[in-house]
Amino acid sequence: MLLTKCKISIALIIVSIITFYATAKDNEARKGVRFDPIIKNIEGWKIHVDPALLEGEQAEAGAKALKMLSNHLQRISILLQGKALEKLKTCEIWIEHSHPTLHPMQYHPGIDWLKSNGHDTRLHKKVHIPQAKALLSRGQMLKHPAVVLHELAHAYHDQFLTFEHAEIIKAFQKAKKSGSYDRVMLFTGQQVKHYAMTNHKEYFAEGTEAYFYRNDFYPFVRAELKKHDPDLHDVMKLVWGEANK
Repeated sequence: MLLTKCKISIALIIVSIITFYATAKDNEARKGVRFDPIIKNIEGWKIHVDPALLEGEQAEAGAKALKMLSNHLQRISILLQGKALEKLKTCEIWIEHSHPTLHPMQYHPGIDWLKSNGHDTRLHKKVHIPQAKALLSRGQMLKHPAVVLHELAHAYHDQFLTFEHAEIIKAFQKAKKSGSYDRVMLFTGQQVKHYAMTNHKEYFAEGTEAYFYRNDFYPFVRAELKKHDPDLHDVMKLVWGEANK
């Protein structure tokens, strides 16, 4: 009888421990969760949409923001071609009305950063638009008309090329050593250090903007990129394919 009671007690303790850790794990997974997104398909991309953008007092502004996001994605669908476009369309996007602490558009490659900063871990491997109104900003459009392409380029770099892609790193290191990006023209006319020199990830994303559309730093467009940094231009052609066909 005593042995049976001991077995029951041990079993209850084990169940309690399992329940405790399961609850803790669930609480950790829900950390930073403020809403459950509505899934939409926009121009072939899977978009995780904050419900606040679809109904209620923000619905009108939300409709405008989603229309502008569609505009960005439609242009990307025209500019990119073939397999590269097919792969890019598998990179998911998360858009919300107004994130309390995050502001610039960004890509989230690492889940550990999301956890340590108390953010929704479902943002992992997604392009994130924390402030939907940024899509409608005139200043943003004048400065950074290819911002969505820029963030999708990060996602493509991570998910299909890997951040260890040798040719990208090689071209970046050569460009950094040459100093050719240390003083270039910004879209305002100022002379500044190019944002591409932050790291090889930004180098790739900034190059993608110039290769397909327009960047906010010189080289602004593909012809200038080919002249200023032929190595990066060749990497763009290798990764994305010909831009003028």
